[in-house]
Amino acid sequence: MGFFTEVNWIAVIVGGIFNMAFGALWYGPLFGKVWLRAIGKAPDEVQSSGTMYILPLIAGLVSSYLLAALIAGLSIALWWQGVLMGAILYLGIGSTATLTTGTFEGSPRGAWLLFTLYQVIVFAVLGLVFVLWT
Repeated sequence: MGFFTEVNWIAVIVGGIFNMAFGALWYGPLFGKVWLRAIGKAPDEVQSSGTMYILPLIAGLVSSYLLAALIAGLSIALWWQGVLMGAILYLGIGSTATLTTGTFEGSPRGAWLLFTLYQVIVFAVLGLVFVLWT
């Protein structure tokens, strides 16, 4: 379990911040209109406050830490392996969990697909960062 202490904490913090910043771009200027159509809402129906970003930031930090620990624990050292590990990890665990939840909640498949693509990119980039920034 020593690999839990081999994590670059600065990279983990940067990863959590990147997750939030990329999400602002993804659900804002890049795909904001597509996302609103997918969830069936108008821009004025979506409310946000500073406090609602606290839990997603914590979740981003936790997932960044776990991916960094996994990469360290598996001694992944090549950039493409980090990218692949991040993408596979989200596709295999994250996307299947959100698909199951979304199925029973009746969430639109388009919204799930948009979220999944966003997370695959985030995890792939973080996998790259954690390999390069050891």
